[in-house]
Amino acid sequence: MKNLLPLLLLTLLFSCSTAEKNEEYHLEYIAHAGGAIDSCIYTNSREAMEQALEEGYRFVEFDLLFTSDSVLVAAHSWSDFNNMTGFAHWGDSVPSFSDFSARKIYGLYTPLSADEINTFFELNEDLFLVTDKISEPGVLERYFPNLKDRMVVEAFSYEHYRRLKSEGYFRVFYSCMAQDLTATLFSSDFENVEWLALHTSGFKNPIFRLIENIHQFDIALFTIDNVDSIPEKYRESVKMVYTNFIKP
Repeated sequence: MKNLLPLLLLTLLFSCSTAEKNEEYHLEYIAHAGGAIDSCIYTNSREAMEQALEEGYRFVEFDLLFTSDSVLVAAHSWSDFNNMTGFAHWGDSVPSFSDFSARKIYGLYTPLSADEINTFFELNEDLFLVTDKISEPGVLERYFPNLKDRMVVEAFSYEHYRRLKSEGYFRVFYSCMAQDLTATLFSSDFENVEWLALHTSGFKNPIFRLIENIHQFDIALFTIDNVDSIPEKYRESVKMVYTNFIKP
């Protein structure tokens, strides 16, 4: 028993230390583009979405684009989708919805329409839908009418950010890729920004370094597959990360 006591104490200390570290660096993980499946990323597929649910993600992100006949679907870009579905020769040409639906991603995975995503999230009430590419409030309201309290939207203009916040969406990120970002950063409007969606390269941006000293905001960082790569000075600000492979 005497020989076991030091080992038990060491185990207890290690457990406490680990718990403190996990609490200190608590993050919410977003399954990027539906989450990786079979080491494939950016699929935005049904199978990835279902696997993300099984793996315990609370936040699942989809890239949203319109087909040539104006149906909202999930795809990172049309050039990526064409490459993944054996139509690389199409370049960035936009398929019709019937053509989109008939394809298989890498010959295995099922493309998703916004309507199918909406149905899945309505059936799984613990999931939060995170959107990318489109932040027009009218479009999101039309396709996801009952999900506002479980939607996280990356806004690509300050006007969209303001409207989405006022309309009661669960969380709104102001995108580091917003065309009006620079103008907003140096206006009084930026005082209203609570969340910034930031690419990892943004930490090295001189403008970011300037404004971070002027206004405090939380950061959703993309895309991270190793938490240790987050600079230590930003650990308190980074509250969410988009990830392909980190399990929640």
